[in-house]
This record gives sequence, C-alpha cells and structure tokens, in this order.
Amino acid sequence: MIPSRYLTTCDDDNSRVAMILGGDQRPLRGESTILLAPKIKLSSGYEMPVLGFGTIYFQLRGFQCTSAVHCAVETGFRHFDTAYYYENEKDVGEALRTQIKMGNISRENIFLTTKQLKLLGFTYIDLYLLHFPVGYKHMCDEILKPMSDGKLQTTDVDYIDTWNAMEELVKLGMVRSIGLSNFNMEQVQRVIQCSSSKPVVNQVEVWPGFLQKDLVDYCRYNGIVVTAYSPFGQPNRENHSPTYFFSEGMKRLVKKYKKTSGQIVLRFLVDYGVVPIPKAANPLHISQNLNIFDFKLDDSDTRALLGIKPKKRIVKYDIVKEHPFYPFERDEESQYQDVNNLQNVPLAREQRESTLNDDDQRGE
Repeated sequence: MIPSRYLTTCDDDNSRVAMILGGDQRPLRGESTILLAPKIKLSSGYEMPVLGFGTIYFQLRGFQCTSAVHCAVETGFRHFDTAYYYENEKDVGEALRTQIKMGNISRENIFLTTKQLKLLGFTYIDLYLLHFPVGYKHMCDEILKPMSDGKLQTTDVDYIDTWNAMEELVKLGMVRSIGLSNFNMEQVQRVIQCSSSKPVVNQVEVWPGFLQKDLVDYCRYNGIVVTAYSPFGQPNRENHSPTYFFSEGMKRLVKKYKKTSGQIVLRFLVDYGVVPIPKAANPLHISQNLNIFDFKLDDSDTRALLGIKPKKRIVKYDIVKEHPFYPFERDEESQYQDVNNLQNVPLAREQRESTLNDDDQRGE
C-alpha cells in the first residue's frame, strides 16, 4: 500500500482525491464535481498521480485518440502515458494543448509520460522512460520494428549508455524525471550502480495473478515507483481469461461494493502500492476507471486478490528472447501466441487483444 506520507490530498480524508488546480488557472468548469487522483512523490522531488490514462490501444489515433484524451481530462485524469511506439503522441499532445488553451488545465497540472518530445508540442516531459533493455536497430523514424527474414533487428547497445544519455536530458531541462520499463531486478540494480541517478519509476506488467511481488518490493525498497501496465490482465470475455476477472468471487465483490470488476482491480492495485495505467476509449469506462477513491476493499477481500494462483506473463517480447539483455524468464512456454512474425512485441500484441466490452478495450 502506498504510504500516506507520499500522498497529497485536498483534505485530511485519504479516501478523497486531490483537487489539482494551477494557481494561475481559472477554475475548471464544474470544479466542485471534479475529483482527481492522489499523488505520490517521486525520488526526483516531483509528484505523479497514482492513477494514469494509458493510450496504447488499437487504433486509438486521430479523432478517436483526441476525443478520448479530451474526455479523460474533463473526467479528471491528469497523468497520461504514451510513447513514440504507439504512434499517437501527436494526437495526445494536440488534445492536451487544446485543453490548456481552453483554460481547463495548466501544463503544470499534467503529468506526461512518453519517450519523444517533438511530436507532443511541449517544451518538457515529466517522465521519460527507457522502454526496454533490448535496443532495436535504427533504420529511420518511420520504421518502428526493423525486420529481416522474420526476425526483429536488434543492437548490442548497452542500456547503461542509453541511460547516461537520458541523464543529460534532465540536465538540459527537457525532461524532469527518468525511469525504466520492463527491467528486471538485476538490470535495475545495474543502472543504479553504474549511473549518477537512479530511476524514479519502473513500468512493468502487474495484475492480480501476476503481481511480481519480489520486483515490486525491490523497487519500493530502492525508492522506485512501479507503474503497472496491463492492470486487468487483458480480460478476454470469449474464453473468460484471466479466470479471476470472471469468477464467482469477483461477482461477489462487484455486488458487495457496487463497483465494476475493473474498479475493484484498480483500487486493489493502488492499495498494493503500484500506479496502474488502464486504457479506455469509451467515456463511461474512462469515468469508471477514475472513480475508485470513494471506497476501500476489506482486508479479507484484499487477501483474496493477493492469494490468486500465480499466472504467466502476458507480454513476453519472445521475438528478442535470445538477446543477452532479454529481461524475462526464458524457460517459460508462451501461453499467448500471435498470428504473425511480431509475436508478443507489445504494440502488435495488445492491438489484437480481445476486449472487456465489444466497443472498448478498457485495460491492458
């Protein structure tokens, strides 16, 4: 659970969420009805909302993307996660800049996580992540996945060298904080030992049944916040996987708390001490994902979710598993198979994932 000393709220009741309005901003329309996520302080000194809006979503580009971001801002989201790899940074930036021009938010109230600055149209990034310890061969900016004979072309560039270059971006003022994504404990430790600054975040796959307790505990011990992608375990209604999401036990919790399965999972993960970044395009689901701070799970229900039988990793990056910097277990058999050569490369993997509902991929 995130210690209360790391959270900032608008009153003494930690079950309420923070009102995050800039001092130079006129009040957001309907201010009294806008509730925002509490914040956690990063080791860099900056604060990050404990719940984010993920944008890695099949075809969440163009008008659909800008509409979703507009809805997220007006709902109360202030933490946005995107990446050059998602090919929607321009759309995310356009929507956020429009909201700023409308006077609904200020740049200071947005926490923006990404890996490229120019397309967003801002002068700085709040959190810049090293997406994966394995580097891809650079062909040109238009080719995100350089393939040859069905194999992804990688490089032997040491991620420590990349990290050192990222540290320079902080000194230049282009980036406020830097972090990692998909790094294991040994790799995180190596970054800490071989650089002048440690990561503020490690963004990894975390969901009930795949809680990565050892990694989360290690990061917490070192003052590194864990951001959780795929926070629901990519529910598939057709085959009822992962099992917990469609179980009778979950139905009991839905009835008990009068919340959706997704809301229960997000509340659980926040209390577990990670920062989930669910994705959604449907306005109802966007609103539901943020509306999780007006209830708390009983200890017995928390233990039940903690006790879910461990499942296997979903996002495996199998296509680069022979690389020496591959961060995951190599002896696991993949339980998820893709239909083309880009097996388990995150973007391709998640684009085809079945949805919670036919009209919306709510969570990764």
